[in-house]
Amino acid sequence: MTDIHWQFREMGRAEMNQDPMQREFFEGEPINTRLVRESIQNSLDAGIAHASPDGKGEPVHVRFSLAGIRNPLPAHRADRYFIDLAPHLDAIPELDDAIRTLAARNHLTHEDVPFIVVEDAGTVGLDGDCEQERDSESTPADNNHFFWFFRNVGRSGKGDTDNGSWGLGKWVFPDASLASAYIAVTRRRSDDEILLMGQSVLKQHDIGGARYEPYGYFGTFEDDGFQLPLRHEEAPYESIIAQCVEDFGLQYRNRPGLSVIIPFPRIFGEEAYIEMPKMLAAIVDNYFYPILDHRLEVTLDAGEGTTPIEITADTIDGVLDMADLDEETGERSPDAYRRLFAMTRQCLDVPEDDYIDLPARQLAKMVDDDASIIPSLRRRYNAYELLAFRISTDVQRKKGARENTEFRLYVQRDDSLTEGHDYYVRGTLSIPEMDYLRNIRARTLLVVDENEPLAAMLRDSEPPAHTSWRPQTSPVTDHWWAAKRRIDEVRYAPRNLLQAMEAPREGVQKGAFADIFPREREKAPAPAGPKGNGGTTTTPVVNGPPSKPRDFAVSESGDGFRVSIDNSAETRPQRARLQVAYDVLRGNPLNHYNRNDFRLRGIDALPVTIEGGSEEPAPQNSQPSDNELYVRIDDPQKFSVSVQGFDPNRDVYVRVEKLELEESEVYDS
Repeated sequence: MTDIHWQFREMGRAEMNQDPMQREFFEGEPINTRLVRESIQNSLDAGIAHASPDGKGEPVHVRFSLAGIRNPLPAHRADRYFIDLAPHLDAIPELDDAIRTLAARNHLTHEDVPFIVVEDAGTVGLDGDCEQERDSESTPADNNHFFWFFRNVGRSGKGDTDNGSWGLGKWVFPDASLASAYIAVTRRRSDDEILLMGQSVLKQHDIGGARYEPYGYFGTFEDDGFQLPLRHEEAPYESIIAQCVEDFGLQYRNRPGLSVIIPFPRIFGEEAYIEMPKMLAAIVDNYFYPILDHRLEVTLDAGEGTTPIEITADTIDGVLDMADLDEETGERSPDAYRRLFAMTRQCLDVPEDDYIDLPARQLAKMVDDDASIIPSLRRRYNAYELLAFRISTDVQRKKGARENTEFRLYVQRDDSLTEGHDYYVRGTLSIPEMDYLRNIRARTLLVVDENEPLAAMLRDSEPPAHTSWRPQTSPVTDHWWAAKRRIDEVRYAPRNLLQAMEAPREGVQKGAFADIFPREREKAPAPAGPKGNGGTTTTPVVNGPPSKPRDFAVSESGDGFRVSIDNSAETRPQRARLQVAYDVLRGNPLNHYNRNDFRLRGIDALPVTIEGGSEEPAPQNSQPSDNELYVRIDDPQKFSVSVQGFDPNRDVYVRVEKLELEESEVYDS
């Protein structure tokens, strides 16, 4: 065993050249949101109460300390942790210039090191055999948190009742560091042992002609390079771990849990700035439910003599004014959250006997003449009563028997709203991109308990950031029967129920549910062009046509769209740019495009067919996105662009821009 240091394994000639790609799965979320969301999710999954058979135990406590930003660790104390990381940072030209300059000039010495800390208590810590190197039938890694945390990427050992599943959430720790590194200190519940080990996730890089793999470790190493943590019970390391706890101000390591030290945090640049108001907003937005349910308590500590902010069931309302929320009005405004918190407290107190039992399949078929159900529910709904539903359904794995399951849905009318506010929670995690209600003055909360078989299916339907339920994901189609039908039953349950509640009320706007996803297609008059011949046509995928003549026509085609030259076009365009995104309820859809939704270029691009023209490179000095295409039009009579393979349950927004030598006009469809 050698001394404590950073070590990257030298690669052999036959090894694949590949850089980590984890960041791509979280590009749609700001750094503050993904750091809060993923770190708390991991802590809740490791909670003592969550791991106990009876589900009992203290709340999970999570602490975010930003004190090290204004009070960095002095250089003479930081050297022992980072001095030999410098050559590897300096070998990566894509790293932030501030760190590269620092590494090249001083080799990370003679400079103070800013840092942040994320730590938890009320969890089991990184339990498990820290020398386990693989998992197999003969050597399973069940409940080996250390193994899954340090020795796996894109693989998860989490079970059906956990929030995470992709094995990528821990990426947020190196992602939050300009040096792409972190050091973890854990006290384990199983043996009360304290361990310390660090990891850096760079790119493959060359130093002195040798090629090194992206993943490096801080710890001790066996002769073959196998990484091992420092153990508090081993005399040479006891004082080093104690010094680390003191250097970085760790507060929770007198009890089981995990502390993660993030050096050189992303504090440069507006979009990447890690700051308390944005972190507070992320906590409220993603974890209001377990906080109000007394399962989670969060501390934000700015240091410098300030009083830490405690976010608990008793204080969560009061911290809203300190949070940098996205909206002053609307679903994520302070007032909306206060009303949501009040409703959630009511929901958590509903006695089991007060729930209304309904089968999920009935929600889509509730009719006005159902005298046994609808009239009485409607009277209670119109009296602003909180209605609590226990909705039953079933799920079946492809290698298992059919299982009965359920979810809870809470509905309350609120005439102060201008549009519906709907919230979705799986286990303890909010699913923020589920926003389907508009033109309905009601607030809904849908909760799926983590112990329900339905929760496992929904978890499989979520992308790595766990922001929505998508029935077409491969984990769903590979492992579940009739998954799309079941997932649609759940995500559209608030819509279907409210449709029955609202239908007979006077003054309800006709088509009030037309803009609830997915939208109903209606027949509309065809636009009158120079040859206006009347008739009807299917409404375009998203917006109606403008009144002026159009150069392009956009129509639905299979599970995609087709762009052609419009018959009413007064001129014949020579070139065009297409921009595509899934539609959103608020704002410009193009601003919400995520390359994980689909791609029109590069690896895994959707099928694109061009007739009467061809794709051409983007203009010089431009950086085309994966959701746009540039095309040349050779034969306007035959020209068309067809794109297939979109999610059939989502509306597609298509923007076509005519590119000429002297002018440019834009058409949205």
